[in-house]
Amino acid sequence: MTPRRLRIRACTVLGTVALLAIVAGCRGARRGATSVAPATAIAVSDSARRAGARADSVRADSVRADSVQAESLVVAATAARKDSVAARDSVTRAAAQRDSLAAVAKRPAKKATSSATSRNCVLDFADSPPETRLLYTRLPDSTANTFIGGGFVGRCQGENNRISADSAEQFESAGIVNMYGNVVYEEPNKLRVTAAHATYFTREGRLFADGGVVATQLATGSTFSGPNIEYYRVMPGRPVARLVAPNRPTAQLIEKDSTGKPSQPTIVTADRFEDVGDTLVLGWGDVIITREKIIGRSDSLAYNKTTQLARLVRAARIRSMDTSQAFTLNGDTIDLFTTDKKLDRVFALHSATATNKDLVINAERIDLRLKEQKIDEAFAFGKGRARARTPQQDVEADSMRIVLTDQRPREVRAIGGAVAMGVPDTLKIKSSDRDMLRGDSLFAYFDTTQAPADTSKQTRIKQIHAFGNASSLFQIASKKGPTAPPALNYVRGQRIFVQFDTGSVRDVRVDSAASGLYLEPTPDSLADTTAKTSVAKKPPLAPTAPRPESPASTFFPLPAAAVTISRRPS
Repeated sequence: MTPRRLRIRACTVLGTVALLAIVAGCRGARRGATSVAPATAIAVSDSARRAGARADSVRADSVRADSVQAESLVVAATAARKDSVAARDSVTRAAAQRDSLAAVAKRPAKKATSSATSRNCVLDFADSPPETRLLYTRLPDSTANTFIGGGFVGRCQGENNRISADSAEQFESAGIVNMYGNVVYEEPNKLRVTAAHATYFTREGRLFADGGVVATQLATGSTFSGPNIEYYRVMPGRPVARLVAPNRPTAQLIEKDSTGKPSQPTIVTADRFEDVGDTLVLGWGDVIITREKIIGRSDSLAYNKTTQLARLVRAARIRSMDTSQAFTLNGDTIDLFTTDKKLDRVFALHSATATNKDLVINAERIDLRLKEQKIDEAFAFGKGRARARTPQQDVEADSMRIVLTDQRPREVRAIGGAVAMGVPDTLKIKSSDRDMLRGDSLFAYFDTTQAPADTSKQTRIKQIHAFGNASSLFQIASKKGPTAPPALNYVRGQRIFVQFDTGSVRDVRVDSAASGLYLEPTPDSLADTTAKTSVAKKPPLAPTAPRPESPASTFFPLPAAAVTISRRPS
């Protein structure tokens, strides 16, 4: 009640008391009158009036004194009320500042529901340092806004995570927690994210961190680093966690052997990464992968940590960084297989090409087997034909197997309509034509006795074996020198064995239904012997009739010089 109302009520009480006193005096005078003489009555009446006047005067003084005392009491009560309100406000503020942290920590957690969109984060600051400052504001909708400074460590009640930062703010109604400065988000034995700033969306279970972000998978030590990273934690409706890293991040993938020893990290860079359940890593956009001494590039990447299988997709390329034994593998898709944390197989799909110093392989599919980061075997097959080229021999077949020693071809096995074409000895024969060997299958063997460190020498062919419907056409050096046209040796049979000496044909052996021709050029009798050319061009003479089992001479194109046909002595 205000002081003005108190004064009005006091005046009203005093007026009522005065009126009652006057009325009482009048009634008392009437009750005290008797039948007396007029003079006596007049005297008594005068005395009564004087006594009543004195009584009224006393009562008036008393009323005025009571009024003043009442006003004093009202003023004192008002001042006391103000002091009491101020003291109560001061105590309330002090209590709020002293107990706010405990009040927030003791709030009962809201009952979790199965819907991810209704999940709220109730922050628990029990592990925060003593210098933590907190401002807690309760809103009409029973939610609150919390502002924290001086460093804090907390977690969301009911969630297995831990959050720390220099400062933070929580908007409970929006389901957002903003963190600033030295942010660390951690899930024990799973993930730790460090950043300059982060926002945690409590209802979605999503963390967005930016500013020098590093996400470490605690089980293996693998890391993702980049400008910003999004993390989706496990929650109802999301059985596995997901980590998304855009804006050209870098990943260091670490694998551990059976003893727990970590291997050399595999470094991967891409425009965008996604890690699913700490098991599958996906990358998009100009992917570069570096593993020990091998570099791979492609448009996208998929890597399964459980099966240790990596796949490079679109314009994929693998290159060895060992310059002494370099090789490259190109294809639309390349798979990399790892056993015991070591790369031991590389498989290229769709228009694949494998290249090293002494060998080039082209096929629809190429399968390389590695030992100590060096090619040990190569398989070429698939739709179309497989081709292998060496400095001296080109081999073509439906499929091939190439065995290498120190990445030099040692053996080539070609299956299915195999054809081998070789360059004759250029020191003895000057010809643009190539020697040829055909068969259902071909086995070619190369000389690997030279020292592996001697890179100046090329691998030389030693022998070729042809099996099934075999035929061969080789050029034989003329005794007149390398400028003279070479002789031609054509044979066919079920099996043909060709021996080489320093890269040139030494002998040809045929068994099972053997037949063939030996063609030797002869000089033109009408040619001008004084001319600079050693052989004059004339229409060929008619050859002798070949044996019935011999093929027509057009089966292999012959030189346009004059020749005679004869059989080599057996």
